[in-house]
Amino acid sequence: MKKNRFTVIWKNYSNHLITFSIFYGKINIGDYMTKFSIIVPVYNVEKYINNCLKSIESQTFSNFEVIVVNDGTKDNSQKIIDEYVKKDDRFKSFCKENGGLSSARNFGIKYATGDYLVFVDSDDTINENLLFELNEEIKKNNNLDLIKYEVKIKNVTDTIEKNILFSYVDGEEAFKNLISSSLFVTAWSYAYRKKFWDHNNFLYENGRIHEDFGLTPFVVLKAKSVSSIDYVGYNYYIRTNSIMTSTKLEKMADDMLYHFDNLFDKVNTDKYISDSTKKIFNSYISNALIVKASTLSGNELDEYIKSINKRNISKYLLTDTLIRKIKKILYKINPKLYIKFFIKG
Repeated sequence: MKKNRFTVIWKNYSNHLITFSIFYGKINIGDYMTKFSIIVPVYNVEKYINNCLKSIESQTFSNFEVIVVNDGTKDNSQKIIDEYVKKDDRFKSFCKENGGLSSARNFGIKYATGDYLVFVDSDDTINENLLFELNEEIKKNNNLDLIKYEVKIKNVTDTIEKNILFSYVDGEEAFKNLISSSLFVTAWSYAYRKKFWDHNNFLYENGRIHEDFGLTPFVVLKAKSVSSIDYVGYNYYIRTNSIMTSTKLEKMADDMLYHFDNLFDKVNTDKYISDSTKKIFNSYISNALIVKASTLSGNELDEYIKSINKRNISKYLLTDTLIRKIKKILYKINPKLYIKFFIKG
């Protein structure tokens, strides 16, 4: 450190750490450091939770808190959580009765004191510079409601889901840029400004599967300022040990229908969302219902098709290109054949 120079760290009322450099009697206000609240719901993940928490502990950016929500886990996950709480006071542990992923996230948000929320599933990891890169983007514009980062899909071979890069666009423009991404709806590929989240009273639907689909598209649309960054911040691990029973598949399909109805109502009654964006949105969620049909077969598929046809979703499919016109006609003629050839491939 240079002679006659010292650095003072001061914590202000907004949870920011601000660095003041005093050099030869002159005060320069340095960059503020955003505080991040990382929400980690935990349920029976003793095999993976240590890697998850270690990846958070290893962040090169230090101003964060970790809110670990034990959602009634029945294995030894809590013992591992306790080790982190003991050695690092940024880690906070909360225990609750089992209520599912949505319930655990909502619970954790209530205790968040940071400027931005970040969600991490307990069997995934984040890369060491994620919070640093997010803070660098926020330093350019501290009114950002959402920041989208890139994801690495960890499977037999690794795949990176690249972002379409943009800066400081509104939610409608961001939505149009992002819907081509297969991971667009994932809660853990964004940082969310806490004031924006609280102002809109966002909540994940308790007891519902596909909770990200049920909320993220609406969150994006309501944002006033969104950026995407060229940084792979999240590692999403695809596990192959999950058993999908017909009952669970039916539950997942039913919940998709529930989210469709809820999203359709919210967006189409929102006077601040433009009509042109509503058309694109309606087509997007209608296509999401059709894609979900590819996981079903037999009677479950027949009943599901009846349910989506009751919603007259073909009415909302866009026809702005020739291929879309053809696909819409084919779907109306025979939904099962359409699903077989265009969705299942």
